[in-house]
Amino acid sequence: MEKHINTYEYQQDQPASSPKRGSSIRSGARWIYRHLPEVIIYGYAFIYMYTGWAKFMSMAAFIKGNSKIPYLGQYAKLIGYGIPSLEIMLAILLVIPVYWIKRAALWASTVLMILFTVYLSLMVKFVENKLCHCGGVIESMGWKTHIAFNIIWVIAGIFALVRTKVKHSKI
Repeated sequence: MEKHINTYEYQQDQPASSPKRGSSIRSGARWIYRHLPEVIIYGYAFIYMYTGWAKFMSMAAFIKGNSKIPYLGQYAKLIGYGIPSLEIMLAILLVIPVYWIKRAALWASTVLMILFTVYLSLMVKFVENKLCHCGGVIESMGWKTHIAFNIIWVIAGIFALVRTKVKHSKI
């Protein structure tokens, strides 16, 4: 017997046209819940493409800012080229319509967001001259807002990972 992997097969509710569904608000909420993992995945892709590109566009400032980070400053060039490259690579992988690639990229994106959140939290707690070189509009957020933003994306990433488990079906 051969197993077939259905990509992004979620729990199925009753069809939207079913008279038992109730109000259109409830059916709309079900539709959103069913498609939310995909929205989260594409949201991560957008965020990482946007911030990665913004960092590349101001690479000199990004590397200079990284050189001032306690303990990590000696790796400023590596971080300067590595982080935006990783973000752009993840953004591309998140939109490839191959389940295992997209799932691995979602895992990596969520873990990277956790690392960014830990970094920001440590900066707020222990560093006097706080440094954030996230790129674009995200860089202009206040510290608490930025940490809350990251935490929301971590939770969203975990939710999407839980909801996108592969279901095996027999052919």
